[in-house]
This record gives sequence, structure tokens and C-alpha cells, in this order.
Amino acid sequence: MGYIVFRFPKERAKEALRGIISSQDITGRKLALVKPNICGFYPPDLTLLRPLIEVLLERFEKVIIGETPSTMHDPEERFKTLGILDLVRKFPNVTALDMTRAEVIKVKVPSPHAVKTLPLPKCLYEANYIVNLARAGSHPSTKVTIALKNLFGFIAEKRKYLKYHIRGISKVIADVAKVVHPNLNIVEVGTQVLASKDPLSLDLIAAKEYMGVDPRDVLHFRLTASDKGEKVGELLAKIVVKDL
Repeated sequence: MGYIVFRFPKERAKEALRGIISSQDITGRKLALVKPNICGFYPPDLTLLRPLIEVLLERFEKVIIGETPSTMHDPEERFKTLGILDLVRKFPNVTALDMTRAEVIKVKVPSPHAVKTLPLPKCLYEANYIVNLARAGSHPSTKVTIALKNLFGFIAEKRKYLKYHIRGISKVIADVAKVVHPNLNIVEVGTQVLASKDPLSLDLIAAKEYMGVDPRDVLHFRLTASDKGEKVGELLAKIVVKDL
């Protein structure tokens, strides 16, 4: 699914996600980890999260809905107020997890832009399948928050803003993208859903086609594209959008 972006209406999420996930080469069926943007500006729509959980449980023994604290919110509080805790209780093999309360490991970033190592949850590397679930929106520091920005939430620290924003948040996002590689990235854009193995491709289409943002103006897009040996404009021309 390299530079392929799938698009489908939210009401067809279960059927579309089942088709996408079943087409992937997956090793192991023990654990799937889902990282929604629970503590950010744009939490997930439960009408998308629920069918995603249902499809994952068809293939995996256990599903974790994982998040880390932000400046604004605590995961456990948000799990309750957003109805996520009530949702996961409907499924015996699904848990909601503040990933800063689980085991954390230091991961070395190759050729870093801003940070040499990152504290990341061990479950990220134990999972057989990782889903990055975001909802597209604007952001004061990065212009947009979509799939790549949501990866920042994997950093398992409680005061990420104070520590990492001063180092250049766009550079840190690009560093996280070097060491966190979801099997599937999903983005809500209004009533539509975009999905791809490549978070950058997903973000470029969401920004350009749905948000009216020139992707070349977003620094973390340019940095992540450069890490792939690409330029944003050239990569955009390679992306194929497939309607499901």
C-alpha cells in the first residue's frame, strides 16, 4: 500500500477496513495496538473506532487502545468522558491503556533531526499490528494535525510539550516517524475516511484535497519526505487514491 491512499465513506468503514486489513501480510495474531488522538484537539468518532475494533478482533486475540497524556488531558479521564471506556467494556479482549503507565523503552533515532532517543511504550514493539487513528484538523504549531502529528502521541512522557516543542516540534515528528511504523494509518476527514500504510501520503492528500493547505508549506511533511529521499511535490504526483 506504499503510495496508495484508500478513501471510503464512514458508514462503510467496517466493510472497507476488513478488505484493507485482510489484504495485508500480517505476522502473528496475538495483539493489535490502536493509537487514536484521544488527548489532542480532535478525538476519534466512536462510529469509526467501534467497527475498527470489531474488524481487528476478527484477526487478533487482543486489542489495546493506547494513548499518552498531553498538556490538556489525561488518558484515563478522556477514556471516560469520550465514552471509550464504555465502548471497550463491550469487548472482553479490548483494553484502554495509558501507555506511560506501562513499560517504556528508549529507542535510538537514526540520523535524527532533533532527538537522539525517544521513550516509547514497549507494547508498540510487541504488537503484531499497529493502527494510527487520527482526525484531520488545524494546529497552531504545525499548521495541521493528521496522521504524522498523531505519531507524536506515542512518546511515553507526561510533559511532552515542555520537553520536545522547544526542540522544534516538526523535527521531532519527523524523528518519531523514523522509528514508529504503523501497519495502517486512518484519518477522518468529515464524513470521509482515508487509509494508507504510509502516513505521509495520507497527510498530503488530506491537507491538499480536504483542508485547503499546500502540503509544501508544512515543515514536518518536507522533513519526512526528505527522509524518504523525496520532495513533497514529487511524492504527491506518485500517490494513487482508490475509492472503496
